[in-house]
Amino acid sequence: MSDHRTPRSTWIVTYGDMVTLLLTFFILMIVILNEAENNIYRMLNILLSETEQNLGKYVKDRHLDRNLTIQRTTKGVQLTISGEYFFNINSADITPAMRTLLDHIGSTIKQSKLLSIANDPELKAFHDALQKSNHQLNVEIRVEGHTDNWPIRGGRYFSNWELSSARALEVVKYLSQVSGIDEGKFSALGYGEFRPIASNETPEGRSKNRRVEIFIDADITPINGNQ
Repeated sequence: MSDHRTPRSTWIVTYGDMVTLLLTFFILMIVILNEAENNIYRMLNILLSETEQNLGKYVKDRHLDRNLTIQRTTKGVQLTISGEYFFNINSADITPAMRTLLDHIGSTIKQSKLLSIANDPELKAFHDALQKSNHQLNVEIRVEGHTDNWPIRGGRYFSNWELSSARALEVVKYLSQVSGIDEGKFSALGYGEFRPIASNETPEGRSKNRRVEIFIDADITPINGNQ
């Protein structure tokens, strides 16, 4: 009986070794793929930080810290433009001071490596990694308008909600025009007085609440909707 069992036992051992090797292979592949994905997002974070630094230098050089702040958030790079002289009262018309500021912001975004990874030799490896994984870099520029809580008196807008939405849309239209960036990368939202960042009981607080926030965000998305 022992002679008949030996071949069978050997087959079981060989099969067990093969299963172990396959399991080890799949675990190794998962580790490699996860590391590749981590590297892609690490590079994305570097590109966003570079955009933040370029915009921050402009703000510092021109002493615009009082009315323009830049920070990294979960939404990407956030620019907050506050102060009454960027828009006329109860109007979405952009003032010359605001146009000058948006000219530079649009130019900086346009020149950002976020929008040129396909043509930048330094980012070829990053671009190739995305292509091999059937993914692409999707850049979004979102503008959010805010007001203080004072009721609208006169003008073409009947509520702060409408006014904040109109201001955000005007900024989007102007940025898209001066930068030449595809309109599909832009979006506009208006929150009225409902998301204050300061007290509306003081002139200084109301001035901070009358603001436009520009978010420059990027994410890795599947090509052609593949999951």
